[in-house]
Parts: sequence; structure tokens; C-alpha cells
Amino acid sequence: MASLDRVKVLVLGDSGVGKSSLVHLLCQNQVLGNPSWTVGCSVDVRVQDYKEGTPEEKTFYIELWDVGGSVGNASSVKSTRAVFYNSVNGIILVHDLTNKKSSQNLYRWSLEALNKDSSPTGVIISNG
Repeated sequence: MASLDRVKVLVLGDSGVGKSSLVHLLCQNQVLGNPSWTVGCSVDVRVQDYKEGTPEEKTFYIELWDVGGSVGNASSVKSTRAVFYNSVNGIILVHDLTNKKSSQNLYRWSLEALNKDSSPTGVIISNG
């Protein structure tokens, strides 16, 4: 077996946009029949082989951290979620195409995860 590298990916977005369903689909290869609300954080794992059968072969242990999308900008809510934002390798931002506010909130989610209180210096790309 090739080397095993751990990758931590946050899945962020407003409550009810489908984060848990997406994580379940990615990790279990099946649709989540009856999703429930995520309280705090839920972690699911996917083992992914990269360049299998080649000298560059690597196996990644991907942890998808589904962070509860509770509404609110209160500092207590943000500081509670902040504990999940340490040592992150990537972020998946999820929104509901039928809910414009959830799309607009992606900017806030990215700032919160990156622990920034002002505008980022980089570019955020969205389908909107």
C-alpha cells in the first residue's frame, strides 16, 4: 500500500443547503435518504487513491468536516465553530440554488473560516 496522507476539508454553508447530503454522497456513494440537522460538526471519511498503479501513487485519507450552519453572526456562535477551522487543507462552500441569501452568505462563511474580519485580498470565485 502507498503512503497515507491525511487531508482535512471543511464543508460550509447555511443551514439546510445540503452539506450533509453532499458529504454522504461523496463518502458513501449513495444519496442520503432522510437527512437531519447537524449540531456542531459531523466528520465523514473517504479514502482516495491518487495515480494508482504508478510510482507516484498515493492514498489520501480525506476527512470531510460538515460544520453545522446555524444562523447567526453572534461572536459566541462564530467562536464555537472556530474550533473546527484549525489545520484545514481545503474548503467546500455549499449553497441552495433556490435560496439567494444562502449564496450571498458564502462570502461570510469564507471570511469566518479564514478567520478574517475584513475583505480578503484574494479572489473568491462563484457560479453567481
